[in-house]
Amino acid sequence: MANQNKTIPTDQSVEDFLSTVSAQRAQDAREIIKVMHEISGEPAVMWGPSIVGFGSRHYIYDTGREGDMPRLGFSPRKANLTIYFNEGFDDASEELGRLGPHSLGVSCLYVKDLAVVDRSVLRKMLETSYRKSAKSPALDSVEAYVAQVPMQARVQFDALRQIVRETIPTAHEVVSYAIIGYKVDEKRAKVFVSGWKDHVALYPIPKDAALRSELAQYTKGKGTLWFPLDTPLPRQLIERTVVQLVA
Repeated sequence: MANQNKTIPTDQSVEDFLSTVSAQRAQDAREIIKVMHEISGEPAVMWGPSIVGFGSRHYIYDTGREGDMPRLGFSPRKANLTIYFNEGFDDASEELGRLGPHSLGVSCLYVKDLAVVDRSVLRKMLETSYRKSAKSPALDSVEAYVAQVPMQARVQFDALRQIVRETIPTAHEVVSYAIIGYKVDEKRAKVFVSGWKDHVALYPIPKDAALRSELAQYTKGKGTLWFPLDTPLPRQLIERTVVQLVA
């Protein structure tokens, strides 16, 4: 039986949920709710205990995991306002450069203080994310993901995948966060790769300070390594990065 996503829409009141967070987080949340509602035309719905979502899309991963996710969503957590971008951030470097203080996960934008973020840039990013969720079918297998990688990136993307697979030969290649991930056990994937029209990417960046310094020229944002298509991949750096990520 396929693994089901436990984060599903609930009947919990959004306002009741917002009454449990700080006054500032609730204020920020109401502003984001207004924007996401205007973009999607959908009502705000609680997904699980702490995510506010708008609309939905179905997904099936080749791990057997399937379910639905909101097309737009966020969570007003204590440390950060967490905004979800299911497609990731590889096409958003220009917007991120103008957004203001933030940090990134594979598919999460973390904002500590909404007051210092450029709202017009954030809205544009959310509008783009919503459009992409409508136009792009769910990538339900590794083969489906590879098939949609731009042709000009395929040679470099295949080379990146090969380096990762040779570095961790026991890893299982799966679709995770709508990109390719590598699981070395039954837990979540620890290494991720993606392919784009002008670069290929590896996620996340390891914590080791010395290695992060060596990777500085390839670092974009807080958590992504970008490798251009017109230069050889730095194989040894990638191998060391992957080893640290799965350690």
